Amino acid sequence: MVQFRTKGELEAAMGNAVLKFEREYFGRGPREISTHVVKDLVLIRQRGILTPAEEQVRNNPESVELIQRLRETLLRNNQEVLRVTLQNLTQAQVLALYTDLSVEHSEKFMVFTFDQDLEARFRRSKRHSG
Repeated sequence: MVQFRTKGELEAAMGNAVLKFEREYFGRGPREISTHVVKDLVLIRQRGILTPAEEQVRNNPESVELIQRLRETLLRNNQEVLRVTLQNLTQAQVLALYTDLSVEHSEKFMVFTFDQDLEARFRRSKRHSG
């Protein structure tokens, strides 16, 4: 089991895991990713998610819908890999995954809910180390 000394270390590891997943299953990762652990929630914001081809057609309403459907299908078909990866990192169960993406802004949000308060681990360790 991987032990993280700080919440920031856990957030970085989770962000890197999502980045790796995006590269493997979507062909490329976002230009920017930020991860935030808040109690039993993990919020991941990705910016610069569109491929060069998607960028070229994103002003066409039909293309926007197609890009959204394709990306939703790819995630749905492969989300178990991502769930297991995050469960292995956190030693907590992923209860749900919620996502939304904006083709217009080339941005995607992922919200994971876990069966325990991940943030509490770091609050406890601060109290005991001081």
